[in-house]
Amino acid sequence: MNLLVNNRIPSLDGLRTISVALVVISHFLPIVGYSNTQNVGMLGVKFFFVISGFLITGLLLKEIDKTSSVNLTKFYFRRTLRIFPPYYFYLFAIFVALKLNIISFTESFRPSLTYTSNYFVPNTWNLLHTWSLSVEEQFYLIFPFVLIFLGKRKIAWLLVALILICPFLRLYDYHLYSESAKMWIYYGFHANADGLATGCLLAVFYERLHKSEFYLRILGSRLFLIAPILLVLVNSYTEPRQFYLGASFTISNLLIAMCIDWAITNYQSNFFGKLLNTAPMEKIGVMSYSIYLWQQPFLNHDTVLWFNTFPYNFIGIALFSSFSYFFIEKLSLRWRGALERKLFREKPKVETLSPVEVTVG
Repeated sequence: MNLLVNNRIPSLDGLRTISVALVVISHFLPIVGYSNTQNVGMLGVKFFFVISGFLITGLLLKEIDKTSSVNLTKFYFRRTLRIFPPYYFYLFAIFVALKLNIISFTESFRPSLTYTSNYFVPNTWNLLHTWSLSVEEQFYLIFPFVLIFLGKRKIAWLLVALILICPFLRLYDYHLYSESAKMWIYYGFHANADGLATGCLLAVFYERLHKSEFYLRILGSRLFLIAPILLVLVNSYTEPRQFYLGASFTISNLLIAMCIDWAITNYQSNFFGKLLNTAPMEKIGVMSYSIYLWQQPFLNHDTVLWFNTFPYNFIGIALFSSFSYFFIEKLSLRWRGALERKLFREKPKVETLSPVEVTVG
């Protein structure tokens, strides 16, 4: 599955920009008086999950096709130096702000430090968003082993099973706990595995789908505009809760996967495809991981401090996410490139923050 154009997968940075924008909007609107925007932010996170599943599976399948195996040491080495430095820099900065009394909370850092905050949810806004990063890290830890063990054919059955089972797990947890245990209903790995599985399944069947004239006609049809409209409508119906947690999540994930494939396939053929690949959309998408990390403290609608008010909150997001991207992310990738050439004795590669480098953002 070779989708690279000029060492990039078309449109995915633009989709990341939309994803992180949905998160930022959902956190900003309560500050200016609008409530019940959680589903908007969750839609952005769903996009990140499906994209992550698609890209990581594509990378692993490409390596399996080339070498009949996966170098797990190299995989985790690359993931570690891609994800950890910006993440732990953010946690360190929050710790310093806490000690300087710039912010205040009594919650332990341990769940966030250990990527378990999706089950031991921090009761503080500044660490709450680490639940989604925990889901991603758990996916990176588990999925390569499962793929190697099952192989390409059997993994498809497991992915389909997850897509079918996860809605019932969410509904069962909702029946047991109602809204009192969000870690089980919204944040747990088991509650989000179907989103990741949907992206994985798209990668597994990508080549087969693109040999189907019927499927390609769907992607090329002007009527495909109905898909993102339907996605927004389905995601907006949060009541009854049983529909939202069940069918809505599943339909949304499938529509997101189709939108991702549409964006990759039609990146040159229409206005929206070209828009996703403009320089501003690509640049923000590349920085989406740092933006996702740093939007949280500046968009706190629980305790509104001066840096949570407009325009200081957006200035703060821009400054801190830029510092994280240029001085933490890019530096760590340069180190990674140098160490990788020594440890794995491979031909030197130019390190860039391309869409192949996956994380939530």
